[in-house]
Amino acid sequence: MKILIDARLYGLENAGLGRYTINLISELSKIDRKNQYTVLLRKKYFDELTLPENWKKVLADIRHYSFAEQIFVPKIIKKENPDVTHFVHFNIPIFCRGKFIVTIHDMLMHKFAGLSATTLPAPLYFLKQLIYRMIFRKAILSSQKIIVPSNTVKKEILEYFKVDEGKIEVIYE
Repeated sequence: MKILIDARLYGLENAGLGRYTINLISELSKIDRKNQYTVLLRKKYFDELTLPENWKKVLADIRHYSFAEQIFVPKIIKKENPDVTHFVHFNIPIFCRGKFIVTIHDMLMHKFAGLSATTLPAPLYFLKQLIYRMIFRKAILSSQKIIVPSNTVKKEILEYFKVDEGKIEVIYE
């Protein structure tokens, strides 16, 4: 199987998401020599990350939460033609085609939305919130599987979205 991992969040400067991505790649590269992996990486880690021969690195120095991400990441994925893509965070390209899984770490931006949760001017905040909810919804509804770090997050997703409970897999980080 050919698996593509969007690892552009790789690195400790990306806090918990970066650590999750580091550990995911580190552990998978130790235990799986059968599948073929492609990882999308930012320039900072592209040269320093050493992986086994069943792994391929693709430079994707594209900022998260950007229009460039929405345009160029799907083109890279199409060119690589994986059987499945793993997005390590909800921010999938809205026009992404093909099978994918997504890791949803929490539902904080759903639970604590509102002007008290931002320093942005109201119109900009509401636009940002609208785009976030559209992308998050696509990630949940269009994914083949949803990985969550706890039963609590699984329960919260089921409260907000009508998805089959079997689609959500709890895998502790």
